[in-house]
Amino acid sequence: MKILLIHCHYRLPGGEDAVFAAERALLERHGHTVVVYERSNEEAAHGLAKLLLPLHAVWNRRAAREVRALMAREKPDAVHIHNTLLLLSPAVVRAAKQSGVPVVQTLHNFRLFCPNGILLREGKVCEDCPHHGLSCAVRHRCYRGSLPQTMVVAAAYALHRRLGTWRRVTMVALTDFDRRKLLEFNHQRPMFDADRLVVKPNPVCVAEGPVRPWTQRKTQLLFAGRLEELKGLRTVLEAWDLLGADAPALLVAGEGPLGDWAREHAGAQVTFLGQLPPAELHRCMAESKGVLAASLCYESFALVPAEAHCLGTPVVASDLGNVGASVRPGIDGLRFAPGDARALAGAVRALLAGTFDCGAIAAAARRTYNEEENYRALLRLYTKEER
Repeated sequence: MKILLIHCHYRLPGGEDAVFAAERALLERHGHTVVVYERSNEEAAHGLAKLLLPLHAVWNRRAAREVRALMAREKPDAVHIHNTLLLLSPAVVRAAKQSGVPVVQTLHNFRLFCPNGILLREGKVCEDCPHHGLSCAVRHRCYRGSLPQTMVVAAAYALHRRLGTWRRVTMVALTDFDRRKLLEFNHQRPMFDADRLVVKPNPVCVAEGPVRPWTQRKTQLLFAGRLEELKGLRTVLEAWDLLGADAPALLVAGEGPLGDWAREHAGAQVTFLGQLPPAELHRCMAESKGVLAASLCYESFALVPAEAHCLGTPVVASDLGNVGASVRPGIDGLRFAPGDARALAGAVRALLAGTFDCGAIAAAARRTYNEEENYRALLRLYTKEER
C-alpha cells in the first residue's frame, strides 16, 4: 500500500512526534510506500508567518491545496493524519477526504473538545468545555494563558465542528479510557461518527534484550518527560524533600518550562540528564528500580509507563486517567493520589521495600504492545475492516 502521513510538529518535540516517526518506520519496515506531508510550527515563529498564524490555524488554504496536489500526484491508498495544530489546521482533513480514500486521524489528546488538549486547568482535571462549550476555555484563557491564542484555537474547532470536518473519518483513540471519554463528550457535542471511533495503542519501540532482574538494578528512580506542571515534576521534587536522607537517587530526563525552577529547588539526590536519545533513556529505565509517572492530567497515552513495562521496570503512577490505568498495583508498579507528595513518598518507600518480577512485567507489556499486532491494526484502519 501507499500511505500518506500528515503531521505538524510542535516547536518543542513531544510524544506525538515520536509516534508519527515510529508508525512511519513501522510501515516502511513492512515494505509500504510512505509519502509524508509535514510542517513545523517553528516555521511561524517570526515575521509575517507569525502574524498570519491565527488565520492559518483556523483554515490554512495553502496546506489544504498542497495536500490535494500531493494526493493527485501520489494517489495514496489511505491517509493517516496525526497533528494539525497550529499551522496545518483541520482544513487538511477536509482536503484529504475529497480523494475518496480511507482517512484516519489519531487523537493524541482531547483537543477536539478542549483547546488546551489535556482537560486540565489550574492543576486540576477540568471538563467544562466538553460539557458547557468552548467559551469556557476562552473565559479562562486555557491555551497558553492567552486570550487571543485561546480564541483562535476555540474558533478553529468550533468552525470545523459546524462544518462536519471529522465526519466520515476513522478516529483512533489510544486507550479504552480515551474512547469512553471521547464518546461521552461526543454524545453531548457531536464532532465525529461514534461508530468510527476505534482503539489502537501507540507502538512502543524498545530493544528487547535480556531483562535485568530486580536484585541487579540500581537503587534509583527515573522521571522522564517534559519538565512542566502537568507532568507532576513539582510533586516529585516535593516528595524527594519529604524522603530526606532515605531518598534514593532520582534521575530527571527531559527539558521544559519548569526546568530552571526544578534545578534550583532539587536536592543533592537529583541528577538532571537533559533530553536523552531513546536508546540512552531506555538504558536508564532498564537499570532503575522504578519509573515515575506523576501526571496531573488524564494523559492520552501513557508512553513512558508502557516503555518502562516493556523493559521490566515497575512504574509509580498517579491514580488518574491513562497513567493510573496502566499500572496494576503490586504487580507492575504502585499508584498514589495525584498531586500528593506525601502519598508519592510513601509509594516510593513501598516500592523499594518490595520485590518485583521484572521478567513477567516485560513479557506482559510486550504482548500488549506487540509490534506485529500494532502493524496489523494499522492495516485494518487503512482498509474497510473497521468500517
